[in-house]
Amino acid sequence: MNKSGKRKTSLENMPKISVVIASYNRKDILPTTLQCLSRQTLDPEEFEVILVDDGSTDGTEVTVKRLEKQLPYDFTYLRHPNSGICYTQNRGIRAARAPIVCLIADDIHMSPQALAQHLKDHRDNPQQHIAILGKVVQSPELPQTVFLKRWDPFRFRELEGHREVPCFLFFACNVSFKRQFMLEKGMFNEELVKDGAYAHEDVELGYRLERHGMKLLYNPRALAYHYHCVSLEHAMRTAFNKGLSWVKFREEVGEPELTVRYHVLHPSYLSDYGILFTHRHNLMGMDRSPIRLAISQMLRIMAFNSLTVPLFWIPIMKAAEKNSLLARLMHTQMYRCVISHFFHKGVARSASKARRYLN
Repeated sequence: MNKSGKRKTSLENMPKISVVIASYNRKDILPTTLQCLSRQTLDPEEFEVILVDDGSTDGTEVTVKRLEKQLPYDFTYLRHPNSGICYTQNRGIRAARAPIVCLIADDIHMSPQALAQHLKDHRDNPQQHIAILGKVVQSPELPQTVFLKRWDPFRFRELEGHREVPCFLFFACNVSFKRQFMLEKGMFNEELVKDGAYAHEDVELGYRLERHGMKLLYNPRALAYHYHCVSLEHAMRTAFNKGLSWVKFREEVGEPELTVRYHVLHPSYLSDYGILFTHRHNLMGMDRSPIRLAISQMLRIMAFNSLTVPLFWIPIMKAAEKNSLLARLMHTQMYRCVISHFFHKGVARSASKARRYLN
């Protein structure tokens, strides 16, 4: 809305970029998310924000209605019964009025220059098939637990020095694209969530868009901060659930390089590693080297397995929250390997169920 409370419709007042936020039960963090967008260097007249509420039950609507009159940019609040993330994202994209759409998560706090950087990159790259991935790092405002200080869920460090990045990095937490290209070539697959939560919907969309020619460019200056206060236990549960959905994800996409990227070693998918000796277009870093990858995965399995994780690593990590000496010894890679262990447990369970069903 503008200051008069009426939605602008004249051509000269059309936004240049639309920010779409899909949200569910995040009323406590949404005010900061929306306020960060109020502090953009981009003129508020040049962008709109569309918040799509997927049937929240925590009072999100009341919170948003109280805030919207204070926002300097054109703001639209949409709400529907709980229908899943894919439907919610699609509704926001369809409602957008600008030729460029930027998707962010409801726990993403955009730095002041982020939207301006997205828009500039699209102006410099006006081709319809060009999309822009912004950088996301953990928010320094998060509680300073040892886990949250060490955890790096997005791994953007791997992208340093890269401009064009693989399509599996089409992360809906901070990515922008031409709206018309998305409407014609993509949109989130709403069928994926009919049987429950689906953890890889944005990556699946990225692969489909790549088949239509999408190129994903990385702009670290389009920086955003991730504010999601979780515990190690929560991260492990989430990883396990992602593993449960990975088999369905792999079937939908049909790309063997996904097995390599996710380091899945279940017997059902070992043949996928043949891609290391042929086509490796979407692989990065160590994943491009069969020898280095084999050594690293062997070491991971030896150090982080069904015995060592529950009996050694988890107790050590819990103790580190109260012991400063242990805290100093904790490393990002340790947490990544523990969380990854639960992802692989989920994959193994799902793959075994699928194999029994086929037999």
